[in-house]
Order: sequence, then C-alpha cells, then structure tokens
Amino acid sequence: MKRVINVRLSLLIAVAFVLGILACYEWIFGNFYFGIIVAVIVLAACIFFAIKRHGVWKLTLVMLIFAALGFGVTRLNYYVMQKREVVEQSVTLTGRVCDYGRNTDEISYTYYLEDCVELDSGQKYSGRVKLRYGGDLQTGDVVTVTGTLNSVYPVRGEVQTFYLRHSVNYELQSASVVSQESGELKLDETIRRYIYEVTRDYMPENGGIMYALLTGDRNAIDDTVNWSFARAGITHLLAVSGLHVGFIVAVVCFALRKLRLHPLIECSILAVPLTFYAYICGFVPSIVRAIVMVVCSYVARAFFGRQDLLTSLSWAAFLILLVKPFYLFDAGFQLSFLSIFGISTLYLPIDRFLTKKNVNKHLRRFVDALSVSSACTLATLFAVAINYKEVPLLGALINLIAIPLVSVVFVLGLFGLIPWVFHYLLTAADSVLQVVVRLAGSVAQFDFAAVTFTALAVTVVIAAVLMFAVGGYINLSKRGKRFFYPILTFLLVLSIVFTFISQPSRNEIYVSYGYGNAVVAVVSEEGEGALIGDFDDYTAVEPAVAYLGKFKLKSCKLYAVHYGAATELSVGLALRQLPVDGVYSLTTEGNLSVTNMLKDYGIEVVYQYPNSIIDSSIMAQSIYDGGLIAVSVSVGNIGVCLVCGGEQQAAKVLNAKLNADIFLLQEASEAYSSARLPTLTLYQSNLNYNYGANKYGNFTIKEKGDTILLTFR
Repeated sequence: MKRVINVRLSLLIAVAFVLGILACYEWIFGNFYFGIIVAVIVLAACIFFAIKRHGVWKLTLVMLIFAALGFGVTRLNYYVMQKREVVEQSVTLTGRVCDYGRNTDEISYTYYLEDCVELDSGQKYSGRVKLRYGGDLQTGDVVTVTGTLNSVYPVRGEVQTFYLRHSVNYELQSASVVSQESGELKLDETIRRYIYEVTRDYMPENGGIMYALLTGDRNAIDDTVNWSFARAGITHLLAVSGLHVGFIVAVVCFALRKLRLHPLIECSILAVPLTFYAYICGFVPSIVRAIVMVVCSYVARAFFGRQDLLTSLSWAAFLILLVKPFYLFDAGFQLSFLSIFGISTLYLPIDRFLTKKNVNKHLRRFVDALSVSSACTLATLFAVAINYKEVPLLGALINLIAIPLVSVVFVLGLFGLIPWVFHYLLTAADSVLQVVVRLAGSVAQFDFAAVTFTALAVTVVIAAVLMFAVGGYINLSKRGKRFFYPILTFLLVLSIVFTFISQPSRNEIYVSYGYGNAVVAVVSEEGEGALIGDFDDYTAVEPAVAYLGKFKLKSCKLYAVHYGAATELSVGLALRQLPVDGVYSLTTEGNLSVTNMLKDYGIEVVYQYPNSIIDSSIMAQSIYDGGLIAVSVSVGNIGVCLVCGGEQQAAKVLNAKLNADIFLLQEASEAYSSARLPTLTLYQSNLNYNYGANKYGNFTIKEKGDTILLTFR
C-alpha cells in the first residue's frame, strides 16, 4: 500500500517538539485553549491512525512524548528565568566590559558587563548586565559600579529575543562607576576588534557592512542602510547565516577534495573552522543551524550513502530548541529555517524537473539562482510579514544580483583579513559592496519596493503544509489532489484576506515602550487615530504604528512631545503606514530634517500653545508648569497621562490632580503608589500599583461596559 505521507521521523519529532513549546508558552500567559486544541488534534490523529492503519499509533505516541518534552523544557527555562529575578536591588558590582555594541565609530553609552560579582556578598550573576553610563569604558575594562539592579524579562507578551541571544539577564539603573581598571580582550573579542579595525581602515565607504558580513554584528551599520536593505529584500545578507557557512564549507572542501577522505574524517576537519567561526559570531542560531545541518549531511553520507535536507533541518531545529526553546520566537531563527524548508520543498522539485529536461547549462544556472531565491522568498513571506509588518516585493529579483556580488565580497573579505598586501583586497570589496548599497538604496526609494502587510501564525502553518505537499512529500491520488490542493489554497487565501480586513474602530489606547521612551497610540469610534511621543525611539514607534494599522482609520495625527528629538526614520514609518493628516509640536523646538520630510507629504508642523487642548474625538492637552510636564490623552471614558521628565515633573503632575486611568512615568514613584494611582514605568518596581513594562510588556486599555480593561501583550 502506498503511503499517504513520506514520513520522516526526525521531522515529526521536530514538529511535535515545537508544538510542545508553543503550548507551554500559551499556557504561561493564560491561554489554556491552545493546549486543549493541540490535545484534541493529537487525540483525533491517534483515533484516525488506529482505525486506518495498524501500528501508526506508535508514531503518534512518539510525537506525544516529544511534545511533552518540548513543554517541559520550555517550562524549565521559564522557571530558571523567574528564579533569578531581581527587583530594585541596590548593589555594588564588579564586572568586565564586553565588546557587544562597542565596535562602532558612533558614541554609545550603553555597556554590557559580564562575569559580574556583588562586592559585599560575593554573589555571582549569570549572563550580562546592561547599563547606561556617560563616561568612557573600553572593552576588557574591569569596573566596579553601583546602582539599582533589575531583571530584564525577555519572555513577555512578545518574546524579546535580543536579550536571549546575548544572554542579557539584568539591567543596572542609575549606574555610577566607582573604579575602572584596564583589562585584556578575550580571543573572540580580539579577533572581532581586528576585523573591525582592518575593514574600517581599508573600506572607508562600507567597512561597517563588511564587519557585519563577517561577524554578524550590525551595530556599525547606518540606520539608512539597514532600512534600504530591508525594503530591497536583501537584509538577510547582513546577518551571518547558512550562506556564510556555505562559503567556508566550499573553500575548505575545495582544499580537501583531492584527498578523498572518509566523510566522517572530512566532517571532523571541517568542524574545526566552522566551530571557530561560530565562536567568533557568538553562536547565533542561524550559524548553529547551518553547522548542525552540515554535520548531519556528513553523518548521513557516511552511514546511509545519501543525505536528506529535511532530516538535517529537523535535527538542527530540535537540538537548538532543546537548549534554547524560546529561540523559536526569534525572527532570525524562523527565517533561517523557513528558507531551507523552502529550498527542500519548492526548489528541489524544480531541480529534478530541469535535470530530466537536460536544460542548457548557462540557462540552468540562471534558472537555478532564480528558483532558489524565489523559493526562499515565498517560504519566508508570511514570517517576514509577522515580524516586520512590511514585505519586500522585489527581493527575489534583487537577490539575483546581490547574492553573487556579496559572495565575491565575502571571499575577498576573508582573504583580505590576511596581513600586508592582502588587505588591499578589501579595497576591491569596498567598490563591489558600494554597487550593492546603491542598488538597495535605489530600489528602496520606489513606493512599490515593499508593501505594508501582516499575517497570522496559522497562515505560516497552512503555507508550510502546502509547500510540503508541492514538494512531493504527500502522495495523493488524482482525485485526492483535486480536493486537497484547492481546499488548502482556499484556506491560505482566506487567512491572508482576513488580515486585510481592518477592525472596526473603537475607543482604545495602546502604550508601547522602547528602550527609554513611551509612545501612546489612540483610536476612537469615529475612526480617528493619534500617536503621542518623542518619535526618537523606533522600537517604541514601530509597535504603535502597527497597532493603529489594524483599524479602519479615516485620519491620524502625530503629537511630538519633543519635536527636536524626532527622527526621520520613526516619523517616516508613521507617514507611510497611516493616514496622517496633521503633525503637532507640543513645544517650540525645531527639527529641520523632519520638517523638510513632512513638506514632501504636504504636511506643515503646527506648534501648540502651552496648556491648549486639541479637541476632537481624541482629546490631547499639553500640561505646563514652568515647562512641559505631561500630556493628557483621552478617548471616550478612558485616558492616560504621559509624564514628561523625572521625579520633579512627576510630583507636579500629581499635585495638578489630573484625571487619568493610568500614569506613564519614566521612573516609579512612591507618591503615586501612596495615592493608589496605577502607573506604568519602563522598569519593574516593587511598589504597589506600579507595572513595569520590562516585565509585563506593552498594554492596551479599553472600555467594556462600565469596566476598564488593562491588557498586557
């Protein structure tokens, strides 16, 4: 009897493990329905297979075991995070300054300490401690600092994978350096520093991009370049991935080819440079995935005489998530795995077809390149939409040009790191890379280069099943295909259409916190929208813009609390994605670059008088007391007060007795807690009625009958 599904045990194990992680994540945040749905589906599968085919229940049992393992590993990881929680603890720490974020010419006062020990108690703190300090600290320095220590919370309504990837477990507020001693760089830091200095000296135009290509650290890249690469659909080239591992494998295998070694011996030799490269790049998930897949392919060749891309991919996913289950929510992890999944399901059938047709070799190379690029683009399309809310339309075509050029640049970069005359290879790489930068910049300017689009998680699942079927892994009769493919395609289209159906407007407020500032997004029943904030923190602006994008808005207004601090990047995002018809400055500050950009959109900045009210379905009022101290925003029967400044301004706002359902503060205030007023600050505090955004995440506030609901997300 012909099997309906070409079963790969490793793939089913990986899928079951992922389901277990998702079930645990939803359970942690109170969504018990997801776990019940998974259990019902698995139970139905057990009954179906038990009836249809004897023995398949064993396979289902294996999947249940690994789903339970995924659930358990995820819960254990979350438990460990909870156990190391620290809230507002005054400490004196001794730690070493690591190099993350330090290899850049831009001034950055954010530092990360490792190997931290509390001076008085001798307690050691795992991972890294983030701090902001106005002085000059160098990589390798051993410093003693005082301040208030708080945990960071990577697992909230949305997983903050930045902290997970870089092992940032704590943040030190109000940091003051007591002592500073010069130290030595570690091996990986020495290598990264050498790469940065050499690329900067010999590549004056694009040294930061080359540094990112070689190490994965993108801190030295200008925001404009990041934006243009993203809109052109080639931002994946800036992150170390399987493409970079492939270059190293190709170079090493070329050198080993004539030796004709046993696959396991060749794998052992190859593992040395690959592991060393992963060490330099900080063992990011995409690199680890590629290395595990390389090892699996060699093992398969040694024992079975052939390799299977899906099997290698499945083992890579399982092993990485077994150690770091929350990597599942990392955009880089998702895109890396989906790209390879797309190649194995969409490209390989095309490759087999072209092989049968004996296509001309020159045409074959072009078709192969286009097929691989298109397969990766299609496979990652909906994941890109979920994570970035914007999908590049020309990515598949631009990659045909960019990938070969970047391949040349990468090889030139590797050999250009060799001292003396080889450094001048970097000069050639700079010229080639400049072509890619100009191409991305030109493409990014087109209005149709990228479209605003989001997707549902279920859309990714449906698309993956459809790709699995198209790849030939599901054996159906002609009659079965006539039903299966149309139904699956219909469900895919339906899930996509659903995302384009804007929600009816309602009175609701959403507060988004970034690295230091809050942005308030407001929507009214009349279809009006508003954004209030400094517009200098893109990480706060982007979720707020995405939130308003869900509704049927007729118009939207921007209220700049400190107009002089606003950036083109943040304001431009709102202009592109929302029906902005007015921009108001609540102070007298100027901002020439943003003003000129607004003129291109036909919008003139309106400067508001102190304490004046902008009255519509959304009411916004600037509150002055010797200067701007707060912005009061209300819609319907709900309102928030955004306090502008520190403790002094917060005290003035409290004395003003403003009517608000929640107060947004820079720092938690004992006075507000004593007055039984609910507050939200960037950091978790042990005060009553204070909710730290770093622990609970961003939130919505809305009406439900006579009740006001506060929901963290």
